[in-house]
Amino acid sequence: MRVLANKMETLYELVQVHTFENLPGALSVFPCMIIMPVSGDTDYSAGGPCVDLTDVQLTVFTSSQVLPEAYARAIPFIKRVKEMLAANVTLDGTVSHCMPGSPFYTGPGQLTYGGLENKFIGIIFRVRVKEIDNVTVTA
Repeated sequence: MRVLANKMETLYELVQVHTFENLPGALSVFPCMIIMPVSGDTDYSAGGPCVDLTDVQLTVFTSSQVLPEAYARAIPFIKRVKEMLAANVTLDGTVSHCMPGSPFYTGPGQLTYGGLENKFIGIIFRVRVKEIDNVTVTA
């Protein structure tokens, strides 16, 4: 997560990036990104490595209000995020791959954060991260 966040922090116009380790109580700067694992699979055997697949959601919030211009501000992030992922498929060798999920993005549209009633404008990206891990399987 940290390496993915570090890569996303370099995106043009993005002000802040947060992961599950440092979630803000409220969103106060825009555009910002929240990176969270949302689901995953693991597969291991007695003689082989452990393969972890994690679906990660990257949510870009472009405005603290529902404003028409916030939609236009979100759209360029489609290309920026796609190009950043393509340039960093292995996240500096920390994972087997980090690839666009399906669907790759949803939006731009109205979003909420933390179950609060505030409405934001933003876009949601999905990526799938594959990691190979060594685990000990015992009977």
